[in-house]
Amino acid sequence: MKILLLTQYFPPEFGAAAARNSEHAKLWAEAGHDVEVCTGFPNYPAGVVPREYSGRLYACELRDGYRVNRTWIFATPNRSVLKRGLASLSFCASALLGGLFLCRRPDVIIASSGPFFVGPLGYLLSVFKRAPLVFEVRDILPQQAVDVGMIRNRILVRVLQAVEAFLYRRAARVITVAEASMRSIVARGFDASKFRVIENGVNEDLFKPGPSDNDFRKEHGWQGKFVAMYVGAHGVSQGLLTLLETAEELRDRTDLLIVLVGDGADKPALIAHAEERGLANVEFLPPQPKERMPELYAAADLCFVPLRKGDYFTINIPSKIFEIMACGRPIILGATGQARDIVERAGAGLCVAPEDARAYAEAVRTLYRDRVSGLAMGEKGRAHVLEHFTRRQKAMRYLKVLESVVSGKSD
Repeated sequence: MKILLLTQYFPPEFGAAAARNSEHAKLWAEAGHDVEVCTGFPNYPAGVVPREYSGRLYACELRDGYRVNRTWIFATPNRSVLKRGLASLSFCASALLGGLFLCRRPDVIIASSGPFFVGPLGYLLSVFKRAPLVFEVRDILPQQAVDVGMIRNRILVRVLQAVEAFLYRRAARVITVAEASMRSIVARGFDASKFRVIENGVNEDLFKPGPSDNDFRKEHGWQGKFVAMYVGAHGVSQGLLTLLETAEELRDRTDLLIVLVGDGADKPALIAHAEERGLANVEFLPPQPKERMPELYAAADLCFVPLRKGDYFTINIPSKIFEIMACGRPIILGATGQARDIVERAGAGLCVAPEDARAYAEAVRTLYRDRVSGLAMGEKGRAHVLEHFTRRQKAMRYLKVLESVVSGKSD
């Protein structure tokens, strides 16, 4: 098959979308398929385009057996909702031209969304290229943006919802990354027969257990510390202020450190809050290279996976759950719904109510006191990932869906 994958986020950018799409593309190419990616110049989350792409309108690269076409994008830090919307629109416009003139005609097109305008981009290219569209919905938009208060204009919401509904109806298949997400969309009256669930997975050869007393821990002077770590975006969805409130609850533990790794719109305010409250037991680190992530997880004694309260977040499965489990570290999950089901089914950690700092603090104390139980949770998590959530398993399932779209047969 000739597969064209459209995505705004792609390595060297980090995050769930970049990892999912790049690893799927590599595995599909290894399986003998002709894979082409259309993406923007890397800039997420800092909004800075690397020097090698500066001043260019497009670039073509070969990577892991497939071709990557990069197009111009309005690069902006992940701080402003308006600017992020403009970045998404700019990518839609430039990638439409790039898709038309740089990309060969595919047998199938995948539009991996969000951001929101990747979906319309996929539809337009499917018309011009005369190829069926597979619409991958990682975040249900605009609903997520409405739930966290990013979009309040009712007219704009209705317009975006109309576009969203149009895409669900026109796509040959709609892929969601969680069963609960699919049920939520289908319940609104869309054709269930075209929906498929392909969860996120993890590269178990990269993300694997390692010694806690490693170079990363030594570089940061964490010897003798019990390290409770959060790794990921610092945005509106995570509710990271709760972790700072948790740190206040744990001030009495002088050998306990809460570390937040990553970047995002809320990070400056979080740093300011920690400084104002004099939280000496909190440390902030910038995003780390993907190749160091297993070492980073290994340096932690436990890992947080927090989400905010809200109906939308009951259907959200943060992909970092699978990375943490693969690295054999216990999880403290602040969420309900499907994410909680996975952690509890695996026995991979402790689950608390979202945005409940006292509950978080008590869970940390539990794992602080009982290190053996934490290690056992990590082992169970690793075993569960190997059985159910490897990236190869998910990529091969995805191929069956794509083949059914191209052949017109059932998958």
